[in-house]
Amino acid sequence: MTKNDKNNQKEVEKVDSDVKQKAEKEEKEDSETEKLKQKVEGLENQIKRVLADYQNLEKRVREDRVSWIRTANKDLLLRFLPVLDTLILASKHSEDKSLEVTTQQFLQALKDEGVEKIETEGKAFDPNTMEAIGTQEGKEGEVIEETRMGYMIRDRVLRVAQVIVGEGK
Repeated sequence: MTKNDKNNQKEVEKVDSDVKQKAEKEEKEDSETEKLKQKVEGLENQIKRVLADYQNLEKRVREDRVSWIRTANKDLLLRFLPVLDTLILASKHSEDKSLEVTTQQFLQALKDEGVEKIETEGKAFDPNTMEAIGTQEGKEGEVIEETRMGYMIRDRVLRVAQVIVGEGK
């Protein structure tokens, strides 16, 4: 082998070595890139979960706030119903028209807040909205008389109506 051949062989070996090193370096970089991509993907998924959890929390807090307000309103309305009962009874037994007007204003204010009277007289007894406090001769299962008005608020019972039910004799 000549000196040139030896030099050429050394150069080829050096180039081969350089190529191998570059290939190993690229392989290592590709591996690191893949690991980083996986890490980024994992972090993106984690961010999505955290965001969804936060949005669910916000929704739950809003719903809880509405529920608390409705409960507070319900408690307040329940405290006013005996006053309304007294006004209604007084207006029935008084000739004072201002008392009747006041009663109607009170009923309208309740209606504006979503409170509706439960209709009972002549209706079939409904244990979900009525409480039977007695029976009387009449059509069985039908409300004969209402002794205390009942009220609903947004399709929920605020106070059951007290009624006398027919016993079918």
